[in-house]
Amino acid sequence: MASQIDKYTILYGRLSQEDARMGDSNSILNQRSLLEKYARDNGFENALFLADDGYSGTNFDRPSWKKVIDMIENGEVETLIVKDLSRLGREYLQVGYYTEIYFPQKGVRFIAVNDAVDSLVASSTDFNPIRNWANELHAKDTSKKVRAIKRMQAERGERYGGKAPYGYKKRTADSKEIVPDEETAPIVKYIFELCAGGKGPSQIARILSNEQVLTPAHYYYRKYGKGQAGMDMQRPYGWSSTSVGHILANQTYLSHTHLQKSSTISYKNKTRVDIPENEQVIVKNTHEPLITQELWDIVRDVHAHKRRPPKHMDEPNMFAGLVFCADCGKPMVLYRTESIKRSQFHLKCYTYGKKGKNFCTPHQIRETDLEQVVLDDLRRITHFARMKEHQFAAYINAKNSAELRQEINALQKELDTMQRRNDELTALFKRIYEDNVLGRITNEQFRRLSADYNAEQKTLEEAIPAKQERLNKLKASAANVEAFIEKAKRFKTIDKLTPELLRLFIERIEIGERAKKYSHSAAQDIRIVYRDIGMVDSNMEKEEQPVHLVAPPRDIDELVKMLA
Repeated sequence: MASQIDKYTILYGRLSQEDARMGDSNSILNQRSLLEKYARDNGFENALFLADDGYSGTNFDRPSWKKVIDMIENGEVETLIVKDLSRLGREYLQVGYYTEIYFPQKGVRFIAVNDAVDSLVASSTDFNPIRNWANELHAKDTSKKVRAIKRMQAERGERYGGKAPYGYKKRTADSKEIVPDEETAPIVKYIFELCAGGKGPSQIARILSNEQVLTPAHYYYRKYGKGQAGMDMQRPYGWSSTSVGHILANQTYLSHTHLQKSSTISYKNKTRVDIPENEQVIVKNTHEPLITQELWDIVRDVHAHKRRPPKHMDEPNMFAGLVFCADCGKPMVLYRTESIKRSQFHLKCYTYGKKGKNFCTPHQIRETDLEQVVLDDLRRITHFARMKEHQFAAYINAKNSAELRQEINALQKELDTMQRRNDELTALFKRIYEDNVLGRITNEQFRRLSADYNAEQKTLEEAIPAKQERLNKLKASAANVEAFIEKAKRFKTIDKLTPELLRLFIERIEIGERAKKYSHSAAQDIRIVYRDIGMVDSNMEKEEQPVHLVAPPRDIDELVKMLA
C-alpha cells in the first residue's frame, strides 16, 4: 500500500457524445482546466488527470474509470475530484453506491466542484440523492431524444453506420452516400448467382475460399488499413457460411436502406436486442442496386426450400418446393439412395409415402424424366415467345383473361364466406358470454362452446390473410406476358435445366397419376405453371391467334374492371 504522501489526487473527467453536442462547456479540455485550477488553488498535490471521452454516464465500464477503481483498491488514491456529480455518472443507484458507501469505506475524499460537494463536509452531501436522481432523468430524457432523432434519420433513409456494406464504398470519405465498389460489387452478384444456381452458404464459402477471394474484413483492411475485432490475420480467404448468409439476406443490394434492426434494451442496459420486423425501417431506392429484384426473389425461393443433400450426393434437389401431387396437393419427395442408380432416382407423393395407399397414390416419376419433360417444354414455350411475340402475347392474354376471371371470382367468394363466418363467430361468442352472465347456460357449456368458437376463429384469422394476399396478387399481377417475353429473349439457347432457370420461369409443377397405376410406361399428366403467364397448352403453336382478338389492358385498374 502506498504511503500517505505518495497517494494521488485523481482529477476525473467524462464526456459522452450527447454532452459533446451541447457545446464546449463540458469538453474534456474544459474539465481538465477547471479541475487543475481547483487543485492548485486548494493545495491538492500529486494530481493525476484521467478521463473517458465518448462514454455514457449510465455506463461504468469505462477504461479510465476502471483504472481509478484499480488505484483505489491498491490504496493509491487519497482524493477524487470531478467537475460535478454527472461527470461521475448518471445512474442513480450506482453513483449513490460510490458516494455513500464505496468511497467512505476506502477512505477516499470525494469532491464535486460545481455542486459544492465535499465528503469531509457532511452537510454538503444532503442533496446528493436529488442531484443523482435529476442526473439520471437527464440521461433518460436524452436517450429518448436520441432514439427519436435516429428514428427520423432512418425514415429519411439516412445511413448512420461507420463503413459502407461489402460491395459498396462511400462516394467520398466524409459522405454517407454509397456507390458500387468496382472490386467487390461483382463478387456480391457472383454470390447471389451461385445461390440461385442451387449452392448453399457453406458451398459458396468453399468456392470463394478456393478461388482466393478476400473476405470482407480482409478486403477492408487491405484497402483502408483498418481491421476489426476477431479478424483472423492468418486466413485472408477464410470465408464462412455466416458471412455469405449475411450478404444473401442484406436488402442493401436491392437499393434499399434497412435500418432500426436492433437497439439497446434501455438507456441503462446496453445489451443489443433485435427489433420486431414490423417496427424496422426500410427505405427503398436510396442508392444503386447490385442485383435485380428477380434474382433476389429466386434466392429467397431457393433458400426457403433448400435441403441439405445426403452425404453421398453432391447436388441438392433442384425441384425442392416446386413439384406437387396433382391430387392431394402435397409436395413430391425426391428419393435417392446409394443402392440405386442415378437414372432411377424418383419423386413420389409425400402423402402416399407417409400414410399409404388409403390416402393417396404414388404419382411416381423419375427425376431424369421430369428434367427432360420440363426442359423440352421450357424450350418450346420460350422459343415461341421469342419468335412470335405478338401471337404469343395475344394467346396468353386471351387464355388468362378467362382463367383469371374464374379464379378471382372463386377466391373472392371463398374469402367473403370466411369473413362472414368470422363475424358470425364474434357475434356468437358475445351471445354465449351474455347467456353465461345471465345464467342461461352453465359455466361448463360456456367453456366448451367458447373453446370451439375460439379454435374455429383462430383458424379463420390465420387463413383469411393468406387468401387475401393471393387475391391481391391475382388482381395486381395478372398475366405479365411482356416480362416473360423479356426473360425468354435473355435465354436464346437452353442447353441444360438449372435451379436458377427453374425458379426464373416456373412457379409450380403438378404431377398426375399414371393412366395405369404402378406402370412405368403408361401416360402421365404433368402440368407446368409458368411465372407471369400460368399454364400453357401443348397445342399453343397450332392455334391461330390473331393479335387483335384480345387487347392487353392499359393498366391494372382497367384489367381488374374487365375481370369483375
